Amino acid sequence: MANSRDIIVEQEDANCRLSTWVKRNDRRLNFNSVNTLCRKGLIRVNGIKAKASHRLVIGDVITIPSFSLSITDDVASAKIDPKLAKLLLDAVIFKDKHLIALNKPEGLASQGGSSQGTRHVDSYKSTLQFDAKDSPRLIHRLDKETSGILLLARDVKTASTFATLFRDKQVEKIYWALVEGVPKKEKGILESYIGDVDIWKPRSNLGLIEQKKSRQYNNKKKALTFYQVIEKIGSKYAWLELKPITGRTHQLRIHCSALGNPIVGDRKYKNSEDKNSHDLPYSFKKLFLHARCVTFIHPISKKTIEIEAPLPEHMGSVWKHFGWKF
Repeated sequence: MANSRDIIVEQEDANCRLSTWVKRNDRRLNFNSVNTLCRKGLIRVNGIKAKASHRLVIGDVITIPSFSLSITDDVASAKIDPKLAKLLLDAVIFKDKHLIALNKPEGLASQGGSSQGTRHVDSYKSTLQFDAKDSPRLIHRLDKETSGILLLARDVKTASTFATLFRDKQVEKIYWALVEGVPKKEKGILESYIGDVDIWKPRSNLGLIEQKKSRQYNNKKKALTFYQVIEKIGSKYAWLELKPITGRTHQLRIHCSALGNPIVGDRKYKNSEDKNSHDLPYSFKKLFLHARCVTFIHPISKKTIEIEAPLPEHMGSVWKHFGWKF
C-alpha cells in the first residue's frame, strides 16, 4: 500500500490482539476506528486483510497506514531535520546488502509514540535507504533512554528472517550498565514475571512477581536475565554485563532495580536519589545502559557476525574516570 509502513512483531507483542497492538501504539485511535481500518483492509498482517481480533505471532509483518502511529503528522510529509538525518548517517556502524546496524544515541526513540512526534528513527529511515529499493525496516526496538545497537533490515525477507532468529533466541545481545551499589553475588540469573510496566512503582512488587502469586497475575510474562559484575568501585558502583534471555519491555531496568542495584540515571525504576552521584564526572540524569554487542549467524552469508557499538560520551567518560578498560 502507498503511504504505509511495515512493522515486525517482536516477542513481547506475541499473542496480542491486533486491535490492542494498534491502539497501544497510537492512543488517538479507539477500537471502533481500528475495526474500521481493518475492515477496509488498510491494516494488514503478512499482506493479508486481517480482523481486529487477530492474534499476533512473532515474525508477523503488520502493514499500517503512515498516518497512524504518528501522533502529530504523516511521517512521509514531515519536514526532515538535516541535523537529525546526519546524526543517523553518522551512527551507522555496519551495513551490507541486507542489514544496517546503528549505534543509536541516548535520547532518540526507535519508534513514534504519544509524545515523540516525528523525531524518531522510524520516521527518518528513508535517510538510511542508500542504494536499496526501499527504506529499511526496524527489526527490534531500544528504549528512548538506552543507547547502542539497533538493527534494521533492508528488505522484507531479511526482516522476517530476523524476527524468527529473535524468537528462537539465535541473536545474542550484550548490554553494559553502570549500577548503584554492588550486587551480593558476582554473577547469576535474574528470574521474574513482569507485567504492565506502566503500573510498576518504586518500593512495590507490581512489576516483579513470583509465578505462584495467584490468578490476578496471569497476564505476567516470564523474564530472564544473566548478569555478571565486570568491575566495581568499592561498594558505590558496579559495571554489569547483562544478557537478556527473554525480551520484555524494560526488562533490564526492572531486573537491576529488583536486584537492589538500579541503573544510574534510571528515574523510572529507582527508589531514591543516588547519593554518590557527585562522584561522577558526567550528568547522572542520562541512563547508563548501552546495547554493546550483538552476535548472530548471518541469514544469507551464514557467517558469524559480531557487531560492537562504542560507548556514548556520558558512559565513556565515566569508564575512563574509573580507569576501566573497554
